[in-house]
Amino acid sequence: AWRTPIKVTPEALVSLQLLQKQKISDSANQPSNKKARLEPIQSPNRKLPPESTPRVMFTGFEPMQVQQYTKRLHALGGEVAESSQKATHLLASKVTRTVKFLTAMSVVKYITTPEWLEESWRSQKFVDEQSYTLRDAEAEVLFSFSLEESLKRAHSAPLFKGKYFYLTPGICPSLSTMKAILESAGGKLLAKQPSYRKIMEHKQNKNLPEIILISCDNDLHLCREYFMKNIDVHNAEFILTGVLTQKLDYESYPLPEHYDSVTARI
Repeated sequence: AWRTPIKVTPEALVSLQLLQKQKISDSANQPSNKKARLEPIQSPNRKLPPESTPRVMFTGFEPMQVQQYTKRLHALGGEVAESSQKATHLLASKVTRTVKFLTAMSVVKYITTPEWLEESWRSQKFVDEQSYTLRDAEAEVLFSFSLEESLKRAHSAPLFKGKYFYLTPGICPSLSTMKAILESAGGKLLAKQPSYRKIMEHKQNKNLPEIILISCDNDLHLCREYFMKNIDVHNAEFILTGVLTQKLDYESYPLPEHYDSVTARI
């Protein structure tokens, strides 16, 4: 058939176009059953006791998905968390190193898949989270950690409690992002660069918080004195991977002591 052209008269073509327009017009004036099925069933918002009200954060979803999840969450009596500090649940389909995921790691009781909310909606009550805990084998192999074990450690004690951090200005991710992540894990950010004397004072006095230095290749010149005095300086992974694994790893993320390149710049 594709080798022999089919002749269509002008009258037949006009009739076909009119028929198509009529179909479009008819479908526009009639409600779509498919669309109706996608809309969530509206039920009255419930008022749960504060201690049993899930306060949920979402990460890694499209806005339309979040809107859908939020409607169902509200209908069941849950709330969207105003901040990670107030969150009890994080919904995610995989492990991601977003600000929301890393700040929530240190705070929330549960990290679940969307199936937890879907099953809660079907049951018309919040179901037990244990069967819907997020598991991401690929990420856990990549970062050599167990999400379940990390959450247990986070629940037992804040990772960075009693520790001060100084981050040099060129750090990546941004200073504000890193600040949110380390503070959610109990750390405190120093606004002023500590001197060698101050660092040694904190090292020698066990009653004073430990000072941890975080920098990057572009800020090596700011670390010159630390390198000269053999003070450890770490890269951002000390915080990022540290929060994900909930481990203080002083060995794996040193900032290379490129002292030759440092002196060459000065």
